[in-house]
Amino acid sequence: MKVLEIDQVQTDENFIYYRRNYKALAKIELVAKTLDANISFTIETGPFGDKVIFVDFAPGTEIDYPLIPVKSALKTFILKMDDEGKLPCA
Repeated sequence: MKVLEIDQVQTDENFIYYRRNYKALAKIELVAKTLDANISFTIETGPFGDKVIFVDFAPGTEIDYPLIPVKSALKTFILKMDDEGKLPCA
């Protein structure tokens, strides 16, 4: 299982300065197939600069794979995109 790409990233309005909300389309390669899933994720920056990422799938998305490794791979990919400056600013 691996995350191939995250594209069509859109920001959601948020009035809390340390939280950034996004919606995107994730392309995930599972064991037997490739899945396109609509996701929403939030990047929350803590007081010491640490980042916590929350990932949710759109309602009705069925994944034939354990969710914990999928969400972990998505969080790692999102953090890398954020560090490289590939996410739009709010």
